[in-house]
Amino acid sequence: MTAPLHADRARDVAAQVFDRLADPAATAADTGVPGADADVCPPEYLWEDLSLSSGYPGVSLAFTGRGAPGPDDIARAHAYLVRAMRATAATAHAPAGIYTGPGSVAFAVLIAHRATGGYRSALERLDDHQRRLVRRALPEVRDTPATTNGEFEVVRGMSGIGRYLLARREQCEEELRLVLTYLTRMAHGEAVHRGHRVPRWWTWAAPKLGQEVEMPDGHLNLGLSHGVAGPLALLSLAWRQGVVVDGQREAVERLVDLLGQWAHESGDGPLWPAYLTLGHWAARPDTRPPQRPSWCYGAPGISRAVQLAGLALDRPEWLELAHRSLLPLLTTDPESWDIDNPNLCHGWAGIMHLVAVLNEPIGDRRLSGLVDEMAARTLALFRPEYRFGFRASLTTATQGTDVPAFLEGAAGTALALDAYAAGRTTTDWDMALLTA
Repeated sequence: MTAPLHADRARDVAAQVFDRLADPAATAADTGVPGADADVCPPEYLWEDLSLSSGYPGVSLAFTGRGAPGPDDIARAHAYLVRAMRATAATAHAPAGIYTGPGSVAFAVLIAHRATGGYRSALERLDDHQRRLVRRALPEVRDTPATTNGEFEVVRGMSGIGRYLLARREQCEEELRLVLTYLTRMAHGEAVHRGHRVPRWWTWAAPKLGQEVEMPDGHLNLGLSHGVAGPLALLSLAWRQGVVVDGQREAVERLVDLLGQWAHESGDGPLWPAYLTLGHWAARPDTRPPQRPSWCYGAPGISRAVQLAGLALDRPEWLELAHRSLLPLLTTDPESWDIDNPNLCHGWAGIMHLVAVLNEPIGDRRLSGLVDEMAARTLALFRPEYRFGFRASLTTATQGTDVPAFLEGAAGTALALDAYAAGRTTTDWDMALLTA
């Protein structure tokens, strides 16, 4: 395999970003819209102390998740984790997934433990929290739509929690099996909704706040972050690690079949819609979904979930489906993809990293070239004058926002560049994305 084309530049830029994140107090204080009044964009909109996406736990991954972290990295990560654990002790939190609250701290401490061998007692306490959370908050399987996809998804729900439990299998296997059984039962049944039979994954909630009026019947989410691709990824990862519950194979098959049914054949390759309304479900329109590749929706996020299923159950046709779903990325102009940021969630760095991960078992030279192109586009957005080197487009501010976040900010972008520079497709921080 050829060396990454932009490895030296990527390594240098990632190192600069990591240095800018060194001080947790300054990082939190400097998060925001440059020059904007705090009343216009309150800091808490962009920074939350206990968040894997945008707070102390998430930024700690910049130092424990990079390749071969050194003593300075470990010390920087520890400073973030101390603040995160203090915030955990000081505040009561409602049950949540691995992206907010104590669950985010648990994941960050897990990555620190894997990087250093330390944090054993803290991790044991957080294991206990996650076990109790599953026992207390495991959703009921119903034959009517769920209130929210936050029950089962990666970011807020049991798929993300299950990934943590899988990483801590020896300590948490009983609760892991409860989660896998719940997701398996969800995949096996149907719900009755407005006279239609729909998957149990149907939820009353709209995909985004503010869409409730236009989607009074809720939706079926297909994405990896908030939809059915998340449970598929977890069930497949667990299968590959030998953790299997009754009906799990059939659940994986049903989920891949559901995604296969809604893959629109564009001529270049299949495209997935982000979600389905009840009207879409009933009419099954043959319309081309908009092409916005990302981790959170569409390819390459869904592609990775399907590939994991193919690897788990040794299904070449699923591996081929995952491969073909990447081909539209080779035949369409990236300028048409509606991407305006470098981040992991729905930016150039996320596509760069996921395509590299997907291509490891494929070995398609065209996809290797695409990875280099995505790296170039990511690097082109680096500005030394920006506080964290990269800015995010999380607000309407034309100048962008200074965000150090893992999922939608500079930390995650730098981690992806660090992995690219080293030619690494296996990273621990990937677990939070359920791509590994």
